[in-house]
Amino acid sequence: MQEHRRVRRGGRRFISEAGIERPAIGGHSMGGAIALTIAVKYPRDLSSLIVMDTGAKLGVLPSIRDGLLKNPLQTIERVITPLSFYRADDELLRESRGTLAIPNLDVFLNDYAACDVFDIRERVSELSARTLIMCGEYDKLTPPIRSHYLNARIPPSTAFFIRDSGHMVPLEKPNASGRLIIDILATPSR
Repeated sequence: MQEHRRVRRGGRRFISEAGIERPAIGGHSMGGAIALTIAVKYPRDLSSLIVMDTGAKLGVLPSIRDGLLKNPLQTIERVITPLSFYRADDELLRESRGTLAIPNLDVFLNDYAACDVFDIRERVSELSARTLIMCGEYDKLTPPIRSHYLNARIPPSTAFFIRDSGHMVPLEKPNASGRLIIDILATPSR
């Protein structure tokens, strides 16, 4: 959780130093958790929040948590990568495995440890920025019920469940997810 705080503070500092007023922020999976944390900490400072395949509570499947402790590279290859996609061709799977495992395995392992303890359920209803929630309809890592939870508790939110996709909506359905992001960014906020 210390890493989340450091990243949140760094993001907030970047926004402030860049002189950006009421930015839209977003993230996927753990990046979505960081975006949610920033939005909870600074609710009036954002114009929009975009979160994909994330939740107010994350957690990590026991098969992943245990596998990462025993044999991280094998777990990435045989458990995480297959669970990340609904359908993926061999090239996308190969690229994904390389991205997940390299270049910094320690950072990757710390990210999963942070996800395992992430939980802002008690504060998520405090969010006031308009929020776009996207989730793959077959997401096995952060199942759609987590996006339904966010949508029910963030008053100015809209949720989209992207057909025929898993946890990697931006990679599996880049046109659909891109259109939704463009639409929220093109619409003036209140």
